Amino acid sequence: MHSLSTYPFPIFFEDWELSQKDITNAWDNKGDIVIGNDVWIGYEAVMMPGVQVGDGAIIAAKSVVVSDVSPYTIVGGNPAKQIRQRFEDEVIRALLEVAWWNWDIQKITRNLEKIVAADIEALRNCE
Repeated sequence: MHSLSTYPFPIFFEDWELSQKDITNAWDNKGDIVIGNDVWIGYEAVMMPGVQVGDGAIIAAKSVVVSDVSPYTIVGGNPAKQIRQRFEDEVIRALLEVAWWNWDIQKITRNLEKIVAADIEALRNCE
């Protein structure tokens, strides 16, 4: 924190005759939380400001995520630590390249069996 006090004076700007434009100075903004596609977030997991969670990641229940999570990585704990990758590096690269979540709904529907079956080679060749 950059303030000498933890009291959020700018939030109560009217009481302290402060400018309303200073309200964002009541906390340290570390940036937006960015959640990728096809991410599973467990019950009561907490993401801290500025954290980016990669596509296909899994966040275990009640975890506190304080740093970025790589794509297709499973994390858990407080603070959240990497448990393991969901797939080998080559498969992760292929999934990120295919990016099936960007397909239109008809293409997803036509290829749903391949997605569910984890058939990455078949997904690479989808029309």
